[in-house]
Amino acid sequence: MEPPRPDPNRPDAKVVAFKEAQKKARRAALPKPDPEADRRRTRSNVAALVFAAILIAIGWLLVEKLGASGRMQDCLMSGRTNCAPISTSTTDN
Repeated sequence: MEPPRPDPNRPDAKVVAFKEAQKKARRAALPKPDPEADRRRTRSNVAALVFAAILIAIGWLLVEKLGASGRMQDCLMSGRTNCAPISTSTTDN
């Protein structure tokens, strides 16, 4: 048995697009974008990026210094006497 079809001649037989109505309702319910809030958010993101870059640079320098110190200690512990390279530059005067 087939379900009854609505009569297209009746005035209440309109098809309502619920998805479109829901989109419009959601758009109307959203708060309007605040340009000042966008600027604050951008400023805080840039500040966080700069802070992260500084932390990475300090970490890199710390790793390099600790590595050099460890290599020096390894050299000294092995009994060598020429661990620290001395540059002898000659000046012609």
